[in-house]
Order: sequence, then C-alpha cells, then structure tokens
Amino acid sequence: MLYGLETVSLRKRQESELEVAELKMLSVFWVAVMGGSPDDTNPGQRIWLLGHGMSPHWRGKESVLVREVEWYRLEIVGLASMQSLGSGTQLLERGWTLFYSGVPHGERLRAGVSLIIAPQLSHHMLEFSPVNESVVSLRLRDGDRCLTVVSAYGPNGSVGYPTFLETLRGVLGGATTRDSIVLLGDFNAHVSNDSDTWRGVIGRNGPPDLNSSVLLLEFSASHSLSITNTMFKHKGAHQYTWYQDTLGRRSMIDLVVVSFDLQPHVLDT
Repeated sequence: MLYGLETVSLRKRQESELEVAELKMLSVFWVAVMGGSPDDTNPGQRIWLLGHGMSPHWRGKESVLVREVEWYRLEIVGLASMQSLGSGTQLLERGWTLFYSGVPHGERLRAGVSLIIAPQLSHHMLEFSPVNESVVSLRLRDGDRCLTVVSAYGPNGSVGYPTFLETLRGVLGGATTRDSIVLLGDFNAHVSNDSDTWRGVIGRNGPPDLNSSVLLLEFSASHSLSITNTMFKHKGAHQYTWYQDTLGRRSMIDLVVVSFDLQPHVLDT
C-alpha cells in the first residue's frame, strides 16, 4: 500500500466566529491509502484524516472537543498539554474514543498527551501504548499494512530533551519494520533549512533558525524520518507556530514527522 499525505495549518478562529474554540491550533492532514502493491496506482477505499492541537483544560468539555474535531472533519487527532492523571481510554460523544496518558496519580496535574479516534476507526485499532505524560501512541491496521501514530509534547529546554527522544526511540523500536510512522506534536525544537546537510530529513523551506535542534535532526536522520513542515513553501502566517514578539523571533515547533516511506506521498504541509 501507499500513503498520500496533505497537511494544512489551520489557526484557531475567534470565539465569536466559532463556538468550539478550545484548540489553539490544528495541523490538519489527510492520508490516502491506495491498495495493492507499491506500484499499484488504483486508489483504494481508505482515507485517513489526522490532525494535532492543544487543549489543556479539556476535562468537562469533552463534547466541545468532539464538536471541533468533527468541524475539521478529522478522524485521528493528537492533543498535547492535556493535563491528565494516569492513563486509559474514555468513550466520548457519538462513538469517539479518547486514549490518554498523563502524570502518575498523586503528582501535580501538569501535563499529558492523547489521541482521539473516530468511531469508524475502532475496528482498525491494534494497540494503545500510554508511555508517559509526553508520549502516547496507537497502532492501526489497514489491509496488510500498519500505521503507528504518535502524539508527542517535547520539553521546553535542553535538559530533558535527550530523555524525551529516548522515549520516542523506544516507541519506534517497538514498531515493526513494515509499519509506517506519523509523529504529531509540539516538539519545542527549532529546525532549520539546511537541506544539504540534512538531506531527506528537512527541506529548504524551513525557517532560517540559527540555533536549530541538532538533537531532533540527528534523531530523525537515525530513524529515517522526514520533518514535512520544511518541505513546502508557504507564507509565514501558515508556516510559523512559535512567536517571541519582544525579540521579533518566530519559528515552527509544531511538527508533522513521517517515515521515509510516507514522505514521497506528502502533497503539502
């Protein structure tokens, strides 16, 4: 099977324009799965629609969350900064399922990540892995191939970043070699546009950051991953997801990262 991806950044509408405005931003992309051999160009029936956003105060507002996800016509959504205790699953409105992973019980409610899937994908589920408050993953089957989807929230600082990447490494190490990988998240890392040095990992349309995260780039290279946000030219408003107004700085830290087998089929990010 082949996967075709298209990602489009969608900024949150003002609450006066949209009642369900809990997510700060969604990076939306669809994945079209074409059946048969890798050389088969006949489109199949399965289209995956995925997105990513942040919703720190979601408890008690699950119905609002479902309405916004449905408004964007998504099927799988990764959420960061969820502020959850423990891990588990929760059945939401109209058959949606939330898979969450937060801090251990007894600790201060400060972080958490989750993935939400649409009712029609429940029979595709193979495995739910709640790793910690920064990483959660789902494994889904479509035909004879599997897709591992990860929602991640990187630490804001260099001290905890190697540990964060080691956690991701463990998740990827648990996936089979035939799995296609999609990482959705706020990686809290700046990437550059040095596509000659990091060939295949980033493209020439990334922001010209002087202090790019070599750790994330090295991790991506070692696991054959592409940071697709950097591979397409867009206006700054559709490209940047981090701003420091006082210093006039901006960058992209919310990233869509895919395995090399998916990258050729990414249409836009």
